[in-house]
Amino acid sequence: MTIQIENLTGNVGKFAHYCAEQCSVADLVDFARNGIDVEMCEKWGITGEQWQDAIFAAMAVLRKKN
Repeated sequence: MTIQIENLTGNVGKFAHYCAEQCSVADLVDFARNGIDVEMCEKWGITGEQWQDAIFAAMAVLRKKN
């Protein structure tokens, strides 16, 4: 089940929206492939699991646009 971007709140939601606005699907696939970005998690104040949720939710948004 894919997490919907509109269901993410707080910093997780902000990070997901940032990813959907600033990244391409290819960027997000690369991020997911490379594993959790600990520095990005610290910057946004989110956990690794939340980072993954945001990346995959942003990917879903971008795929719908294309």
